[in-house]
Amino acid sequence: MYSRKLSIHRGGTARGARLARSVSKLVPLLIILSLLLAACGSADAPAASDDAETAAEEAAPAAEESSSSEAATITGPVLTDPPAGAGEREVQSEVYNTPADAGGIDSYQEAPMLADMVASGDLPPVAERLPINPIVIKPEEAVGKYGGALRKTVSGQRSMGEMGWWVIEPLTLHSPKGVIVPNVAEGWSWNDDHTQLTLNLRKGIKWSDGEPFTANDVLFWWEDVILNEELTPSPPTLLSRGGEMAELAMIDDFTVQFSFSKPYALFPTYLGSWGGPRSGPTTSPKHYLTQFHPDYAENADIEGMMSEGSFDNWMDLFGQKNASINTDKPTLAAWIPTTVPPTQVEVYTRNPYFWKVDTAGNQLPYIDEIHEIRVADAEAALLKVIAGELDFVRGLGTANIPILAENRESGNFRFAYANWMPNAYGNIMFNYTTEDEAKHQLYNDKNFRHALSVAINRDEIIKLIYKGGVFASQIAPLRGPPYHGEDELFQSWTQHDPDMANQILDDIGLTERDADGFRLGPTGEELLLIISATTAWPSETPDLMELVKGYWAEVGINATVTPEAGPLWGTRHYNGEHDVSARGGHFGGGPVHPTLNSNTFAMRGWQWAPDWASWLDTDGEQGAEPPEDVKRLRVLRDQILGEPDEDTRNALMREVFEIHMDNIWSIGLVVDDPKFGQLTHVNNRLRNVVTWSISGEWTPTVPAQWFINE
Repeated sequence: MYSRKLSIHRGGTARGARLARSVSKLVPLLIILSLLLAACGSADAPAASDDAETAAEEAAPAAEESSSSEAATITGPVLTDPPAGAGEREVQSEVYNTPADAGGIDSYQEAPMLADMVASGDLPPVAERLPINPIVIKPEEAVGKYGGALRKTVSGQRSMGEMGWWVIEPLTLHSPKGVIVPNVAEGWSWNDDHTQLTLNLRKGIKWSDGEPFTANDVLFWWEDVILNEELTPSPPTLLSRGGEMAELAMIDDFTVQFSFSKPYALFPTYLGSWGGPRSGPTTSPKHYLTQFHPDYAENADIEGMMSEGSFDNWMDLFGQKNASINTDKPTLAAWIPTTVPPTQVEVYTRNPYFWKVDTAGNQLPYIDEIHEIRVADAEAALLKVIAGELDFVRGLGTANIPILAENRESGNFRFAYANWMPNAYGNIMFNYTTEDEAKHQLYNDKNFRHALSVAINRDEIIKLIYKGGVFASQIAPLRGPPYHGEDELFQSWTQHDPDMANQILDDIGLTERDADGFRLGPTGEELLLIISATTAWPSETPDLMELVKGYWAEVGINATVTPEAGPLWGTRHYNGEHDVSARGGHFGGGPVHPTLNSNTFAMRGWQWAPDWASWLDTDGEQGAEPPEDVKRLRVLRDQILGEPDEDTRNALMREVFEIHMDNIWSIGLVVDDPKFGQLTHVNNRLRNVVTWSISGEWTPTVPAQWFINE
């Protein structure tokens, strides 16, 4: 167990407006190998009071305000030792649910820029801006210092880079140690059968304009956004169980209750996870958004705003006002957008009402501003990293590791390992519902797929295409606990064994051959596999498939390769127009729970067999009926969602993986190590950054604790 004032205004309060104005190649392979060697170096939370009033009475007394800031008094570097390299230090950061959990805090301090605003009367004292129980962050390295701007990138015409994740503070969150902990919700509890979840909201949190965050905001998100058919024609399936939409009730100003038709023990994890309903409950300020909603505002006012902004309907107006990049929309995040994309530099400035502090009582964030610098592509970002002009960049690709390693000292940056789902490159998929009778028979025979898999020389593929940095494997989850993507289970049918391939193909009846030595189909017809290879992700897919074509030819299977641009490939693939196709893929695991992955559980968007997924999604009204093993995946997923015991959930997941590795509905070639595939580059002036488990889309690293050590 964890433990209406309606203010309709345009553009935020006057105070909010004042705040917004005031706060405005090739080096030796040994480098890669050395990095690789370095790499090898419960959903229920602790109890809080059930009763909101009791919780308030038992809460530790609010710390007194202090006129000086412990961190703000530092004028030079906090740390003089060099930062640790990738993977060199276990995660030290801790997230404490209350000051009492952190051992108590005597006083609260704030950034100098905010202290000046308090002195001028433009801002309430820091103790009045914090909740009763602010979250306390034990810094990764040291209590930091206030000030400075963090420099990172946003590419192309995207509206946001990682800030798209950093501006969301969900009800629950992955801690730096990777477990779900309270966040905006101070606690939660289940009933006995895990069908009713009670969430206790953190009392006293305020939006960035100073208005209180309460259960009314969560209820507005539910009743006026999720249940509004014009705004949400198709509510997220993760808000349903057993085919029935959840019910949400507001118990009091700081308590909400979700009720489900079936046990849903995994739901708190979804509330804080990528791919889950993590944003809406805490990014829907009722006092601001009601002025754009016809259930609250006058139609004439809404129509006037639609005309002024050239919106076709009120839903488009509402969507624009509800966007994270709207500079007028109040937020619970550490930084507030002050620019409207796309500009050359997107600027985010500190939220004076942010509700997390460090162990010394300093209100976070330390850093005054985030600057997302717009770059054309990864090459442009690479040049800026080498020049030492960026503080935090990820996703420059394994191919650039040698040149980055060579320039670490001159560019004054270090590496930090990432933690994400492995990328599986060149997965081979078959059209299981093809109208070609002979191919339908072969593609639906797992023995045929086994033979084609062991015919492939993955070691040679790695040497010729990747030159290291990936592993021969079927598609797999993240390595290490709890899913162990390194396990030999995910090596099933990956050995290069042409003799076995030939024997299997003979055993299933493909013994007749044409004049060129290629095997004929089951009834003596020509057999040609047409592989449609995307050029989008990964771009080397056509090259991979040319190698596969050669390996298959060695065991008598004739194939041809047709490259296709990403959009065309996607359209044709999901329309069932491909014979055989190839693309990258994911399998869940790591920070993304596998139940959120369509490939793992044959859900809508399943790359392996879209028609089978459609049949399951529509109870047989559309698509094609899948084999029993595919149906079994959905049964197991339903059990996992309702299972409260994590060990039992993981055992069920193991059965899911075993089913996949027996059938290999998609033949995998290689997977990368996310440590390198999403290797992050951190300027040495940026401190309190963990040395591993960084990911741009998963934020247990608490960017609010980072500071500029200058």
